[in-house]
Amino acid sequence: MSNFYPISPLVGITNTSYAAQAGVLEEKWACRVVRGKKILVEKTIHQLDLESYVGVIYGHIRLEGLSRAAVAQCAGRLMQFSRKYQTAGVCPNYEVPDLVYDDGSSPVAASEGTSEVQAEVSSSIEDLSVTGVGAVPKLEPLDGKDLWQHAIHSYGAMLSEIAAYGENLPDGHLDVMFENVANELVRMWSASGEGVDVLSSFGNMILSCTKEGQLPAAKVHHLKIETGRCELLAMARQIDPDGKKIPAGYPCAFHEKVAEKVSQLIGAKIEINTSSTGCIVQIALDLG
Repeated sequence: MSNFYPISPLVGITNTSYAAQAGVLEEKWACRVVRGKKILVEKTIHQLDLESYVGVIYGHIRLEGLSRAAVAQCAGRLMQFSRKYQTAGVCPNYEVPDLVYDDGSSPVAASEGTSEVQAEVSSSIEDLSVTGVGAVPKLEPLDGKDLWQHAIHSYGAMLSEIAAYGENLPDGHLDVMFENVANELVRMWSASGEGVDVLSSFGNMILSCTKEGQLPAAKVHHLKIETGRCELLAMARQIDPDGKKIPAGYPCAFHEKVAEKVSQLIGAKIEINTSSTGCIVQIALDLG
């Protein structure tokens, strides 16, 4: 048995009984070669590219007239899944239960308690009770605080539940998930190419966490934001009153990650001091 973690399904090689699978082994990219249900090899590769996969596959298949083009086609599919995993940092459980090693053991047994992640629904709506609906409601466009109230509830619930689910993924996946979100958020804010737009968007994100935000008199190069009762923290406590599901630091840790990205991009020093009720954010321009 090994610690090979598959990041792709088995990809067959045309007109043969062989297949290959991309994976991670000993913190390196790796390739698994299979014939039927038997695992022939699990080998790390020096770098993530097409030829590396082709080399492992072609070098471990003993088949006269094996088409290199068919092997390259298989390797191309493995590269697609590898790039997807490289970007997202997460993937479904691609382990095939009935594969076996030479000694008859199964890779599923090797992955138990490490890479395998069971998808679980933490709560349901089966115990809820509401009155019947006799007619559809009349909806009006929302603005101001009404719009904010609906938006912050959705944002808080998603942020907390994703953090709780990510905590149960293999080590590092939670950070990668929110790293990607933070990157894309800052990328959207910077569409105009103006640093002031990025900073304004970040400040408004912090202010949107509360109905009780305050902005003490700002200086030319310094801005202070004080939040009162944080609706995101309130939502997290409602979802996880015992503090057993949502990982330590969240949901605030996500905003701290965004702050790091903004600071890196525009050269501002951003400090976030959190408390049980809200936070104080200080932004100082680095004019170095």
